[in-house]
Amino acid sequence: MIQPIIEKTYLVEVNLSTLSAQTKTNFLYVPQLENVQIYGVQTFSATDLAVSPNGKTVVASAGLAALTVTFVVGDTEEIFLMPCADLRSANIAGFVRMFNNKTINITKSYVTIQTITGLNLNESVLFQFLYR
Repeated sequence: MIQPIIEKTYLVEVNLSTLSAQTKTNFLYVPQLENVQIYGVQTFSATDLAVSPNGKTVVASAGLAALTVTFVVGDTEEIFLMPCADLRSANIAGFVRMFNNKTINITKSYVTIQTITGLNLNESVLFQFLYR
């Protein structure tokens, strides 16, 4: 198993302030990730980290299964739509989902609630971006 070498990393929090199916919550502006090349992304559940850096409860594993994330890549508007549970390392044999050095436009990217099952109001979804 080949794992990525972490060059730089940033933990981004998306707060679920509205709890209804098909609600989209955009990522906030993160200056550290502006115009950088992302080579890996992972999520965490409450099993991995109980409380976010901002003091919010982290979504449980069951809650990650109720969410999808859409990443918009730079100027090309290339779209990556994937289940949040698929980005959790523990769910994919300890691996990290790798991207081919994509410049993700964070402010155009968003999390969508597919179902409210396993989610609670004001929980946070945590994304760790590995970048150069």
